[in-house]
Amino acid sequence: MNKADLVTPDALSQAEALIRLVNPAAPIYRAIRGDVDLGLIMGISAYASPPQIQPRIAVEEVNHERNCQDHDTHDHAREPTHYELRGISSLQVSCPVLSQASFDRLDEWIRSVLWENRLPGATEGRNLQVLRCKGLVTVESGEQYVLQGVRSMYEMMRVGEEVDMGVPEPGKIVLIGKGLDDTVRYSLENVLR
Repeated sequence: MNKADLVTPDALSQAEALIRLVNPAAPIYRAIRGDVDLGLIMGISAYASPPQIQPRIAVEEVNHERNCQDHDTHDHAREPTHYELRGISSLQVSCPVLSQASFDRLDEWIRSVLWENRLPGATEGRNLQVLRCKGLVTVESGEQYVLQGVRSMYEMMRVGEEVDMGVPEPGKIVLIGKGLDDTVRYSLENVLR
């Protein structure tokens, strides 16, 4: 948690509690101006094992799960790559090795989603807003690119061969925002084929 010096200790504790609802196993480090030992966050094989909890959890759902007396009439199933908390959700999609054409389509897809808040080819409006995107993609040439984006700004930066990102090949893309439902997932998966 960066910028820990700009909020009260109580606000930090509340933020940590929310993080724990989403992933109780995630290590949390408080930082000021991004000053954190990179050994704590890089090369930790975060993708090596499945999450320890059922991921798609909203605060209300957590409370419902804990207090539910009638499990037989409710569907408590969760999608393993979708998290939701306070209207903000995240979506994780595995990314196969991409042809140059697929890489170009991905770049076009990202521009449409970030800059226009719409899926490419969508005719109807939707409440889609990507606040943050991250990822690692590999192209057939063997080059790897890191995707970093905040709101409408993003970059796909080529990674040098000497860097080990700790992400299994071929890669993953993670979106954080609003309106990240199965329609968004299918649209992105279609681009990656």
